[in-house]
Amino acid sequence: MANTNLGEGHEKTATGATYQNDGLRDSDVLSSPSLTNVVETGLGNGIIPLTLNRYDEADRNNPVSGNGCVRPNGTLGSTSELYVDTGIAQIDGMFYSIGSGTQLDIAVGTNYHPSYHASAIPNGTNPGDEAILLVYVDPRLPNNVGFVYGSYVDTATGLYPSSPSANLVRQNMILGSVRVGKGASGPVIHAIEDKRLFQRPGPVALSAMEHNTGDPSGPRNDFIAGLNAGALPQTKLGILYTRDPAQFGPFPQGVGQTHLFLNSDQGLGTTAGGGGEYQITPVHRTIKTMPIPYPGPTILPIGIPAPGGILFAPLLSEEDGMTPLINIDVYDGANNHMATMKEGFHFTASPTAITLNDPGVIGLVGAQEVVITYVHASHTN
Repeated sequence: MANTNLGEGHEKTATGATYQNDGLRDSDVLSSPSLTNVVETGLGNGIIPLTLNRYDEADRNNPVSGNGCVRPNGTLGSTSELYVDTGIAQIDGMFYSIGSGTQLDIAVGTNYHPSYHASAIPNGTNPGDEAILLVYVDPRLPNNVGFVYGSYVDTATGLYPSSPSANLVRQNMILGSVRVGKGASGPVIHAIEDKRLFQRPGPVALSAMEHNTGDPSGPRNDFIAGLNAGALPQTKLGILYTRDPAQFGPFPQGVGQTHLFLNSDQGLGTTAGGGGEYQITPVHRTIKTMPIPYPGPTILPIGIPAPGGILFAPLLSEEDGMTPLINIDVYDGANNHMATMKEGFHFTASPTAITLNDPGVIGLVGAQEVVITYVHASHTN
């Protein structure tokens, strides 16, 4: 299936997947669960294609391999079991491990949420009866996967079963559409059609992330009643988000502003493992000025390039939140290095200016010029 585009919905009959044959494609006039998935993808929901992201991978565009793929367990027309391959889905800003590689039975009631169905899909009545059962992401159920089904119709009369819609009351991602028919002793699977949509993100506007607990250490959803806790982030997954860095260390830079963070895999909060939460902005940049004349007490305004001042505001050390990240070297008239200035004695810093004290008072007689090296974040205030 080398020509499959990840944005198509993967509803073609796939090479090597003989169980996909119902022909319900994006171009057909009948409605498809993938239309729902298109809406969900627009909301930022979808499958993270962690095993489809290598350009030299033979299965890069193979929709029937991994990443939450739904496959039959046994022979179509006689089995009631299917597999949901392990994968990662994003639903409403949370990431969930889906599937487990173990089989799920459509005739077992615990695979259905009681708000949709009190019991599993029943067996059909007529030999030609068929119903559509959707396999979808549901963080309220084991393995974060659930089933929801529609009504049986007798296909011998020329009818085609409709997809169920009960699941549409919540954000969710549909993984597969299963055609279920009458079996000898219970419902059986006639066909499984892939309905996943993968995330292919581009530029994204990020709003600041907040928690109702006031704890800023990374995104999590263990406080949402009734849902399984999402593992954020998953293995081989890093997530970008923005928030106020308040409480991120004793004196984080950028407090009171919205800054960019990376949560690396297996590093959320107190979760064991590597990774971690990293503040990316403000970006540290270093400037070294030209020589600045130092004939006596000198005030260097911030926002004016050297030699009249310094162009950017120095960042403050995150250790104490007061010490500016700045070095000032003093030279005499013969370009000999005399001293490196000490803050509070040789100079003082404010949000608007750097003040160099009188060289005659602070033991720097003969000083002629200074060179300032400082760390900034590309802004002047």
